[in-house]
Amino acid sequence: MSANIISIAQLQQRYSGSYQFTITQEPDLDFRKYLKRKLCDVLPPVSLAHPADAHPLDISLDDLEGDVVAGISAVTYRGTLYIDMLWVDAPLRHTGIGHRLVQMTEEHARQRGCRRARISVPGHTVAFFVGTGYRINGTVQPVDDLSHSVFWLTKDLLR
Repeated sequence: MSANIISIAQLQQRYSGSYQFTITQEPDLDFRKYLKRKLCDVLPPVSLAHPADAHPLDISLDDLEGDVVAGISAVTYRGTLYIDMLWVDAPLRHTGIGHRLVQMTEEHARQRGCRRARISVPGHTVAFFVGTGYRINGTVQPVDDLSHSVFWLTKDLLR
């Protein structure tokens, strides 16, 4: 096992409580709305428009009561994984859960034949995704004091 891959057992050692990952490959608009609500305080509004033949890939981490405590929402389309949203509840941040969600999403995308991954993120999240192997491909600087820099990142999933 690579040093960068975090197993569920390792995650459970890092924090107390019991959690379960749930992988959904069918459209789940309620889950996407939930993640969007959780992200609204830290991110500008995002557009989740995708082609009709894009295939959803959502993964949640649920506590024993069934409440979502972390999640990632993505789609695969024409050999590319597009990550829309990633959210981890504040008490569980910096425990490796975000990295594990990205890894699991990439693993499922590879199984679907994806060769690359793409994401656009605000500046304060770039370091996290670079730490998971993404490279910056472009940026748009803010046009005023109210807007954020946006970075486009990609990753080769075949390596």
